[in-house]
Amino acid sequence: MRFKLISILLTTVLTFTVSVIPTTAIENGESALNDPRIVSMYFTIDSEPDKIWPSCSAWLYSSRIVFTAAHCLHDGSEKPKKVLRTPSNTFVGKPGALKTFKRSEISAKATKIFVYDTFDFYYATAGGSLSFKDDFAAVVLEKPLVNIETAKLLSKEMLSELIDRNAFIETGGYGFQDNSRQVLEGDEPKKAKFQLIAFESGMRTIKEFKQKWMRNYFQEDAAFVRIPKTGAAPCDGDSGSGYFYSENGKFTYMGVSMGMMGTPNCGIDTWNDNPVGIFRPIFYDLGLVKLAEKYVEDNPYVEPKIATTPANNKLTIYCVKGKTTKKISGINPKCPVGYSKK
Repeated sequence: MRFKLISILLTTVLTFTVSVIPTTAIENGESALNDPRIVSMYFTIDSEPDKIWPSCSAWLYSSRIVFTAAHCLHDGSEKPKKVLRTPSNTFVGKPGALKTFKRSEISAKATKIFVYDTFDFYYATAGGSLSFKDDFAAVVLEKPLVNIETAKLLSKEMLSELIDRNAFIETGGYGFQDNSRQVLEGDEPKKAKFQLIAFESGMRTIKEFKQKWMRNYFQEDAAFVRIPKTGAAPCDGDSGSGYFYSENGKFTYMGVSMGMMGTPNCGIDTWNDNPVGIFRPIFYDLGLVKLAEKYVEDNPYVEPKIATTPANNKLTIYCVKGKTTKKISGINPKCPVGYSKK
């Protein structure tokens, strides 16, 4: 998310009576249609249960567990109070699907949401903060969204190894891909690759913006990628997107997006000398992941049985009317009008 713009964008993303929290999306990214892991979050409100509103992005970790940002699941209109949305009002779209406003097209409902009690909003004021605090959530779905292999999770050792070899990782999500600032029916997800950089390099940009915007807090449980001044770049629209690494068809979840610093933000700002993307490495959040996995284990999805009637359960009766006899077969056979059971 572009931190200094959040208060403005909260009122312009959707002109509804509810708040949708915007953050990063990928401007000029490549299409992520049918991507197996990138999903969109949705929510409903009690007063209009048949309507569904698009919200943040998320990443499908397993068939029933989705990772996203905790602030996406809190009602921003209640800030500074931390009001968590209910699972019954929280939904997830199919991986790589187009954005929709049709309730009938969304069937994956949440059944449990795990967030930190220590989560807190960021405050875009002088003396405020540059980041949310403990901004991670694991959402468990009522039933499998798709049949998919559980992804691997980033370790500290793997992160160090990838940084040492200047590896590229991916991120992707839904949201604003231009400066129109509109969430539209049919918007498609976008993704792009960015190069990992050392923590110290990323923090130089953070320190610059702390001074520039007079903020005093940034949660340093973070990792960084370099945003080149050509090609794709994150911009406001859709946090909760996950950074991930893929190799030979195997996915490793790196962590949830924490935003970006120094990008043009879909044309409404200018480039900084050292623009960076920021994510929270998942190894800081293994406790919540284990809680979600334990919940799935303790509450397995049972496919509803479809009532079927085997042919050998049919009954046969004989019905008579005068000299006429009819043979009637069925589950609950009845004689026609004017006939009596023999």
